[in-house]
Amino acid sequence: MKPRSISAFARAQAQVRLKRLLAQVLRAAKYPEDPEAIHDLRVSIRRFTQCLRTFRNLLDPRPLKKIKRRLRDLMDSCAAVRSCDVALVVLRQAGVAPGASASKLTAARARAEQALRDRLTKERRRKTSDWGKGLHPEIQEGGEWDPDESLQDNVGRVLPALVKDFFEAGAVAAVTGVDYQTLHQFRLRAKRFRYALELFPSLYGSEMERGLEALKELQDRLGAINDCVTTIALVRKDRRAAAAVRKLLRQREEEFQAYWPSHFPHEKLAWWQDWLSRPHSAMK
Repeated sequence: MKPRSISAFARAQAQVRLKRLLAQVLRAAKYPEDPEAIHDLRVSIRRFTQCLRTFRNLLDPRPLKKIKRRLRDLMDSCAAVRSCDVALVVLRQAGVAPGASASKLTAARARAEQALRDRLTKERRRKTSDWGKGLHPEIQEGGEWDPDESLQDNVGRVLPALVKDFFEAGAVAAVTGVDYQTLHQFRLRAKRFRYALELFPSLYGSEMERGLEALKELQDRLGAINDCVTTIALVRKDRRAAAAVRKLLRQREEEFQAYWPSHFPHEKLAWWQDWLSRPHSAMK
């Protein structure tokens, strides 16, 4: 059988993630009161968006602009609900007893949920084909993916460069006392890097499993820090609650600062670049 091209691979991956996204839209529309349904919808949006971002020079950019705008609007609606869910959990984790802050968050969550319900109702009415029309193949000059190269050659060239940038950003973010904006930007980079690698598990073996697990644990720690920062912003007028969350935040910062050098030391970069440069063949 003829090896799959990078263009065909990109389109197939986009279609798979679009199908998962639409399934999560239906689930969230049915259960908007379920925090996990909202979380899973946000993750599916991010994975689909990262797929489009990763293969941007292989897809027609014109219809994708409309899709990306719709995804941003949907993500914003989800974020308003998710922030309240996260803050309520963080307050419990910080040992804050139920009180005025929790009551306000619950009320805000109810309002955000109704707005999200309305948004999801509109999305459910859209035809699946409306989304799929945006996945037209079209080669953009100057992109990192070369349609004249094999899938393996493309992947073995592009992914090692991504991991080098990731390690450099992580070394900066793990410095004690770094500002939260830097941490936030690295959290987004780590998430995008992980979701980009998740596009290629069929081309790798156990190394990919190990790498993705390490990235997931890193992402969890960065997410825990961001949850605290988000909560502090929402309850800043409640000094007692904010102080308790800041204490939890410091603990989580220390956990991240210990995790990064132990799991992503500079010498580990060579291991990542080595196996990422050697993808297996993919026939289809």
